[in-house]
Amino acid sequence: MNRHNYKMGLVRDRWAHSSMGMYLPHKEISESHNCDVINRGAFKSRQKRTQTLITSKCGENPSPFFLARSIAIAMGIRFIVMVMIYSGMIINLLFNQEAPSPLKESYCGPCPKNWICYRNNCYQFSNESKTWLQSQASCRSQNSSLLKIYSREDQDFFKLVKSYHWMGLVQIPTNRSWQWEDGSILSPNQITMVEMQNGSCAVYGSSFKGYTENCLTLNTYICMQRIV
Repeated sequence: MNRHNYKMGLVRDRWAHSSMGMYLPHKEISESHNCDVINRGAFKSRQKRTQTLITSKCGENPSPFFLARSIAIAMGIRFIVMVMIYSGMIINLLFNQEAPSPLKESYCGPCPKNWICYRNNCYQFSNESKTWLQSQASCRSQNSSLLKIYSREDQDFFKLVKSYHWMGLVQIPTNRSWQWEDGSILSPNQITMVEMQNGSCAVYGSSFKGYTENCLTLNTYICMQRIV
């Protein structure tokens, strides 16, 4: 009986030892796997904390390269803005600058007020339209006569005139020559006459050209006073 019990005990011990041999490796593998998972989780956690810490530090204390780049960009933008502002100012100055014009009104001694003084002659450009005779009468009432071109050099600003104005030039019916108010005959070096329509009076156009015009037509006119 005791011998039987002893054998049974040996069998149980072997079976237990065998069981422990069968299950122990799986348990160790499981524990190793769990440790590996835990270690990887801890590594990821540390990596995440490290990345967050680096991001936080970068946000709080930017690197010198980042600061230099930001300053360079800001200075570049400022330079571009300043160039645009100064360019606009220069362009505005150039376009708005008053161009010197010989027709600008100026008062020079003997010329009546609001007349243009140019090279010792006084001129008035009327704003009202009249016939040739009415224009002549208006100028005479101001102790002047209708425009006469004496010299292209002395009266060179008249080449800039664009609109038509009565001048003191009429055509003599007998010989169809042109004569100034003072009785002198038109010289080819004074102005060039252009036949536009039937008429015995003349209007001044531009570039020292005169155009024939009906004396009853309404036009503006130019009065003139000779100082010397």
